[in-house]
Amino acid sequence: MLYNKRMKIGIYGGTFDPIHLGHIEIAKAVRDELGLDRVLFVVAADPPHKHDPARTPASVRFDMAKNTLRRIKGLFASDIEIKRGGVSYTAETLADYKKRHPKDELFFIMGADMLASFHTWYHPELILKNAVVTAVQRTGQSADLEQLSEEIVEKFGGRIVVSNACGPEISSTEIRNRMRDAKPINDLVNYETELFIYENRLYMPESLRAVSDKLACTLDPSRMRHSLLTVREAILLADHYGLDTEKARLCALVHDCGKLRGEALEAAMKAHDFVPTPEEEESPYLIHARLGAIIAETEYGVSDPEILTAIERHTLAGKEMTPFDEVIFLADKLEPTRDYRKINSIRKLAYRNMDAAVAAVIESNTAYNLSRGAGIHPSTYDTLEFFKTRSKNKTNDTKEAEFGK
Repeated sequence: MLYNKRMKIGIYGGTFDPIHLGHIEIAKAVRDELGLDRVLFVVAADPPHKHDPARTPASVRFDMAKNTLRRIKGLFASDIEIKRGGVSYTAETLADYKKRHPKDELFFIMGADMLASFHTWYHPELILKNAVVTAVQRTGQSADLEQLSEEIVEKFGGRIVVSNACGPEISSTEIRNRMRDAKPINDLVNYETELFIYENRLYMPESLRAVSDKLACTLDPSRMRHSLLTVREAILLADHYGLDTEKARLCALVHDCGKLRGEALEAAMKAHDFVPTPEEEESPYLIHARLGAIIAETEYGVSDPEILTAIERHTLAGKEMTPFDEVIFLADKLEPTRDYRKINSIRKLAYRNMDAAVAAVIESNTAYNLSRGAGIHPSTYDTLEFFKTRSKNKTNDTKEAEFGK
């Protein structure tokens, strides 16, 4: 990162596993409060106070931070500690930056709760020599920070600023736990971070990682990415409608396990004595749904009939679909890489009325297939009318209930 003029630079260190909205809002608030030109998120390689062999690899955490911050003004990810390798100390990192940019004024951003133990840090005098320590208060913090700051400065020199910056109280541990438990994280991280976590299979329970590793060996990369982002959409929808999110996660992950090509598809059909129906013969893209349910059961150990049925129904839909089936159908059609006319409005509709969203998806797909001269499955129009009617009835029922109140 090259710049020539004298600048005010914030140095914000952490493991960022993962980076979240709390980190970002605090950095933005400090940036604005102190008039900083930029804030560098220094991604830790191996912080001495948080040694954990299970931590996400530093290179991945750096890529996640870089991807997250690329559109936020004045915030950047730094891999200086990763490149240096080994155990990283704040004093060394600040000295390194100061050596590279001697004219710049550095502000080291830290939690105010750490001031109490600051005297035990590695060379606190060097930290204060090279940077203004910027202590960010937490909600409800009761310690006399001004007095504590004065005592530290009197002993080690330098300058400490107690910042009024604040951000949402979020912990990276909470995010990792939510991912483990198949709960939404969209209110804790920004959109780019959320997609990065799902696409890179971060914080996934080991039992599910084995399934995803196997899938990654059979599906092409674009299909695997689609499956992982379908997981994200399925968790959000299932949670919104009070359905089993862990079950939705597994179903979404394996829903396209039958989406094979060429010799692999032929081999799978032969291995499972799969005989295509006349409709599947005419439209081969339909094969993967029914075949996928068979593969999920026999090769991935999925025994839950609700999951197997949802896999079988995720392509064509049908009048007999359950709310769980609809969640998987919509997650498959609305995940973030999907892009077609009216998709944004359908995504919003899915959280108000699933039946109406299913009808909108079927209508959109039918129009697209007709525009390119493709055939339409015989059941499509009946299914479309069914969901249109049911969605209108639900809307009317809701209006009557509200009027009755």
